[in-house]
Amino acid sequence: MRQLSLFGAQKQGAQPARRPVASRLVSRRAFKWGAVALAGGVAVVAAIWVVQPGTLAAVGEDIRTGFVSATAGAGMTVQQIDTSGGERISARAIRTATGIDIGTPIFAVDLAAARGRVEAIGWVESASVERRLPSTLHVRIVERKAVALWQRNQRLVMVDRAGTEIGGEPIGRFAHLPIVVGNGALNHMPTLLDAMATDRALSSRVQAAIWIGGRRWTIHFDNGLEAKLPESEIGAAWARLVREIGDHRLLDEPIAVVDLRLPDRTIVRARPPEPPADDRT
Repeated sequence: MRQLSLFGAQKQGAQPARRPVASRLVSRRAFKWGAVALAGGVAVVAAIWVVQPGTLAAVGEDIRTGFVSATAGAGMTVQQIDTSGGERISARAIRTATGIDIGTPIFAVDLAAARGRVEAIGWVESASVERRLPSTLHVRIVERKAVALWQRNQRLVMVDRAGTEIGGEPIGRFAHLPIVVGNGALNHMPTLLDAMATDRALSSRVQAAIWIGGRRWTIHFDNGLEAKLPESEIGAAWARLVREIGDHRLLDEPIAVVDLRLPDRTIVRARPPEPPADDRT
């Protein structure tokens, strides 16, 4: 009796299906190039890791030295130091401040240390130093902006908006800036500057701003007028002062004081009359 196969008949001598040769070749090539790509990626990451500050102890100084030497031999040495952002500071002064010599292996440069030396210049608020391979360093700075002369210990020093002292240059060229006086005045100066910025014409006539009793400002104008501002709402008080001066031409009149400390009224005090000419002798 013939036996029937439940799984269907199979031709006599048939061989099991084999994976196509072409498919196996593609898989092997993919694996090979994947391994090459992985090795290349690891090499690149390792090279970057070697030159990063703070990792030298982990990877060994000898490895770093070899890497720096190899790249320098391939022409990666500092041949140019570009600068940007400097207006008051010359490019030459910036390049000198970096402390980096032409011919230094570019991967031997400590970028953080170079940046710190540049930021030590009085006019520099912030700086960045970066490599531009194969042979250029680029230094970008942001300069401070002098906004006032601060009277400290009977001496005037330039300060920026944050109250940071700007040294290294005579203040004679900045005599047009307002003088700021008083303990703690620099901490409150930004609020006053923001208010004054709403009317440049009037703020240009401010000679001094005195911080009184750690509470409020008295503003001195170039014609001798004093404006007493309240302890709070400086912006609103300055806007009110602008209106009073504009409406009543106070800078053109013999007015000594404009008192704005009360919210519902403005008190104006005239200057005392000048004595007759024959009484001055």
